[in-house]
Amino acid sequence: MKKHNTHDSGYKMLFSNHEMVRQLLTSFVDEEWIHELEFGSLERIDKSFVSDRFEERESDIIYKVNFKGNEVYIFILLEFQSTVDRFMALRMLRYITELYEYLVRNHKLKKLPAVFPVMLYNGDKKWTAPEELDNLIENSIPGAYIPHFRYYKIAENEFDREFLFRLNNAVAALFYTENCQGKDLQHEIDIIVELIRDERPEEYKMLTGWLAYRFPGNPELVDEIKSIEEVKTMLSTSLKKYGEELKREGFEKGIEKGRIDTARKLLKKEMPLKEIAEVTGLPVEQIKNLKDNY
Repeated sequence: MKKHNTHDSGYKMLFSNHEMVRQLLTSFVDEEWIHELEFGSLERIDKSFVSDRFEERESDIIYKVNFKGNEVYIFILLEFQSTVDRFMALRMLRYITELYEYLVRNHKLKKLPAVFPVMLYNGDKKWTAPEELDNLIENSIPGAYIPHFRYYKIAENEFDREFLFRLNNAVAALFYTENCQGKDLQHEIDIIVELIRDERPEEYKMLTGWLAYRFPGNPELVDEIKSIEEVKTMLSTSLKKYGEELKREGFEKGIEKGRIDTARKLLKKEMPLKEIAEVTGLPVEQIKNLKDNY
């Protein structure tokens, strides 16, 4: 399977998750206004309702989100070609105008909504194409008549390992893993696991599935991540089980019971005390007492 086809389907699956989209925008877009988006209102647009041309493309994702009382569209283009498209700005503009044409045809609009165009680039080469359309046009006439448009570039190969490690989230782990291409992933397992240790079971499971699909030759990486995924699911189940006690006895008391229940199950699996402590948040001494009194 070609690399860009693998990434198209895998990334589209990952970024169908709202939390992954939130992490992508808030961690990798250097714009203050992004943090004011109402991410709870994120709604993915089904491209089949937009146009046949949109539906045929597997490399873009469209979201709608509220921003200061208005609806804003987020257009994410997944770019995994082996060569840099110098005219990406023109290509991106064409996609945006297709979206506008659909909105004009199907909605009564006085003004077009704002669209934030993002290109997520996964290629090996440095991205050198202009991000501004007017840099691709001869300035032989007054600038007022030259179209002005730009897209926002997120190039995975431009982020160093230290920056990604500090972010400590699933999208950073995704980029970190991609940037490890050509290296022995076995030596990177601990870092990758640490980057996603605090994620919810849903995001953890999605990333584990992607890793198994993307790196079939590295079962150790997937197995270790799956073991933590199992623990997270177990902890989540325990907390739900004690949901009524959360209401009846108070938040902290209910959470504590959920963690203790999970710790006991992990002791049965003979997981090391230190690892149980890291996952559940309980002190090692408390877990040791649970083991001694079991």
